[in-house]
Amino acid sequence: MDERITRWWLGGVLALAPGVAMAHTSELTPDTEREDHHHRPPEYDDPTLAVPPASGADPEYPLAVAFVPAHASNYTANGITDVEYVVVHTMQGYYAGSMSWFQNPSANVSAHYVMRSEDGEITQMVRHADRAWHVGGSNAVALGIEHEGFIAEPQWYTWETYRSSAQLARWLCDEHGLPIDREHVVGHVELPNQTHTDPGALWDWELYMALVGDVVPQGRVEGVVIDRSMACTVTATADTWVKATIEDAADLEDTARCPVDAGTQLTYLHASTPMVGHARLHFDVEGSPCAGDLAREGFVWLGDLEGICEPQAMAAAGALVSLDGGVPVPVDALGHFALDGIAPGAYALDASGDDYGADMVPVDVEIYPGTRVVIGLDPQPGGAETTGGDPDPDPDSGTGGDLPGGTSPGSDGASATSSAEPDTGGSRGLPPGFGEGQDPGCGCIQGSRPRLAWLWPWLLLGLARRRAD
Repeated sequence: MDERITRWWLGGVLALAPGVAMAHTSELTPDTEREDHHHRPPEYDDPTLAVPPASGADPEYPLAVAFVPAHASNYTANGITDVEYVVVHTMQGYYAGSMSWFQNPSANVSAHYVMRSEDGEITQMVRHADRAWHVGGSNAVALGIEHEGFIAEPQWYTWETYRSSAQLARWLCDEHGLPIDREHVVGHVELPNQTHTDPGALWDWELYMALVGDVVPQGRVEGVVIDRSMACTVTATADTWVKATIEDAADLEDTARCPVDAGTQLTYLHASTPMVGHARLHFDVEGSPCAGDLAREGFVWLGDLEGICEPQAMAAAGALVSLDGGVPVPVDALGHFALDGIAPGAYALDASGDDYGADMVPVDVEIYPGTRVVIGLDPQPGGAETTGGDPDPDPDSGTGGDLPGGTSPGSDGASATSSAEPDTGGSRGLPPGFGEGQDPGCGCIQGSRPRLAWLWPWLLLGLARRRAD
């Protein structure tokens, strides 16, 4: 076989989907639309093809670079009955070639989004209300993301692909009210009556779902307020790394990784829920031996840390937060809070409490995703205890506190409006070992601590009103 035919075969075009298909919650429509079988004339498998021009219409997804419409003969207008799945595909081909093929009226296939491997660039090709032709009888209930690459060549599944695709998948789930789990974020192979195996065994579902769950939804400012006197000090039990992402340290540039010798102590304000064996630590001032951004936050392998503290012991109990002088919101028992419906822009986030000094943190809210904040408050004399956080009863376990608890789906900031904890495991349609392997990332803001004496009259007035209520 030549290389193209080999890739076509490995893509599962003639293979039966393994395992038992997932239960479908809607009546299947007749298979009048096509499944994307990756049948393309050779000229569409040219990696040097130029990307087709954009239409000028705005894409629905805010981070998509353009809307490049598929040909009208390759999808069903207004054909989506109800969105039940976000479907992960592998193109078995190239970004520009797949886009061009979806614009060919002979293709009889399409997907809602296509993604480039090297940088995670996303282009929308079919509107959400329209039924793209990518998963046969499930087309009426599924939105599809086609990822550039070939399932037998793992180099196509880049960090940029996982990160960008996870943000898109999370946005689609939030937009259409889908739970963040493996019953609703699925591979092509997992839907009923498919003849494909994509995205294949080399797609890392654990990593992908951890990233999907870690995204802060659009328009949300979420975070945690910590009593700085209870900052947790952990010890590295082996030579390890503080990293900008959860990629293997060997795959990172020196500026994105910082070596930490065994025996080094790290002092953090907050630890995220576990993500592929790592936690994102938000360091206290001078709590990290690293420089630059890694002095503020970074991922560390949990198996190399001893002494993780319980988050409820570190929380600034009774603290209030408000955005630009808005209504103060109390934190929960873990110090978590979330503010929703925030328009893009620059804001000031104020945090205070009866037992604490005040802090103001500048917050920049992007169009998408939302913003995560970690704030440390200093206790005032006669206020909160200053004996330090309670260690995990079993520090060698690498878990404790938010590890893996918390009240937000894979993220640091909890909220009563957050969805359930994401399922990072395999789905019912997967054969044993499917999608396992590889070693996610996100950014947070840790506030400075200026002493804003002018805030005290306002704070005292607010607290008096609160007590009166």
